[in-house]
Amino acid sequence: MFLITPNSELTEVEKSKLSLLEKIFRAPTEAFDLYLRNVSLGRKELLRLHYALWVLAPISKIAGNLIKIILDLVFGNEVDFNPFSGVITSLIIYPVLLLVVSQYDVVRVFYRKVDRTKGENYPAADVLTLAFLAFSSSSVFWILPSPINLGLIGISFLYSIYLSYIGMKRVSGLDSKEILIFFLFGTAYLLSISLVFVFIYNIIRTLLN
Repeated sequence: MFLITPNSELTEVEKSKLSLLEKIFRAPTEAFDLYLRNVSLGRKELLRLHYALWVLAPISKIAGNLIKIILDLVFGNEVDFNPFSGVITSLIIYPVLLLVVSQYDVVRVFYRKVDRTKGENYPAADVLTLAFLAFSSSSVFWILPSPINLGLIGISFLYSIYLSYIGMKRVSGLDSKEILIFFLFGTAYLLSISLVFVFIYNIIRTLLN
């Protein structure tokens, strides 16, 4: 999917992923419906789409740095000849955030008690992971200068939060109050896990010292 030439023929999976990416911006509710009903779009393909978008972040950042260097050479007095400035940050921010989002998705699936004996099923997975395609798409904004790129990336993050709200209402049937309670519960749960790891880390560091 990542390298698509004008003469290349797209597979059905690639067409579905491109359609999913388009709908996440133009018709979010249709994007969630497409993901749930299309058997070719599973978690594996969704993550591949995220990965393909992440690759654009360091490429865009390097391109933006090169443009800045050229402009500084022409119009400026001081030139920073480091085209790799900020590349690491642009690369790691997306997988780190998606790791957190995926944990929220796990909490969301098991948040409500499900009685399998009554025919109840767990809600669909990866709803929040799908919503954060919008944030992963912000990788192209790294080509812009600061703070414009950071502002647009922040907007993309807020839009992904909004899409998470839309997705949970669409897929899980939760109302606004239940969604708020879920996010508070999920945040408390993840913070509790983080505190456990921090506690263990401090004990190990104390013993080693």
